Amino acid sequence: MTHYKDHIDKALFERIESYLDQTMDIVERAAFEREMDADEMLRNEVVLQRRLIAAAETFSHTDESVEKAGHLRSAPVKKMRYWIWYAAAAVFLAVIWFYTGNTNTPDKLFARYFIPDAGLPVVMSGVEDNYDFYNGMVSYKEGEYAKAIEIWKGLYDENTPNDTLRYFIGIACLNDNNPDAIAYLLPVAENENSRWKPKAIWYLALAYLKFDRKEDAVIWLRKIKDDEQATMLIKDIENLLP
Repeated sequence: MTHYKDHIDKALFERIESYLDQTMDIVERAAFEREMDADEMLRNEVVLQRRLIAAAETFSHTDESVEKAGHLRSAPVKKMRYWIWYAAAAVFLAVIWFYTGNTNTPDKLFARYFIPDAGLPVVMSGVEDNYDFYNGMVSYKEGEYAKAIEIWKGLYDENTPNDTLRYFIGIACLNDNNPDAIAYLLPVAENENSRWKPKAIWYLALAYLKFDRKEDAVIWLRKIKDDEQATMLIKDIENLLP
């Protein structure tokens, strides 16, 4: 795993930003580059900052804020309106259905219903305390799921696991065709107090479907009440059962 400094004070953080923004004068820039040549961890910090800035310019900032993950700092939680998320998914499903027809297999059903979670926004504030989590999120957003899993599993092993970490490791595994998705999503789906529970249930059901555990998928889908998409998927899966 890439290593970073144990602590970055505000002054160093601002120097890194100034270097990347190209607002340093020539003398200071040359001195800073000499420091980077001699300090691998400082180089890693600068590389990560560059990636975060690029991601922040590319990805939407309308997602939910990061909650505490291991050593991550707590952030305000903005509740997501799940009916909006499902409605957008339903439109996508209608298009997929038109082009794929109705000859179903578990793989086809999964491909039809699975829309990857967009991930959390890559924010700059507080990043000095959250390097590994943000680094993993950038990799996730870039589609480098195996790399994101490696980074987040390092956090998982080093800290007290929480549902944010479990959920995103599970989602990354699901994107990466890794059956470990079930093991990470299951405890989140079972946690009545988790803000990730509704989405975890949906993705857990899809994980069971993907790995051909159709009966388990139906059991979890039945926990999603008054949702047309879940009802449609239950019917599609039941048509595959003996």
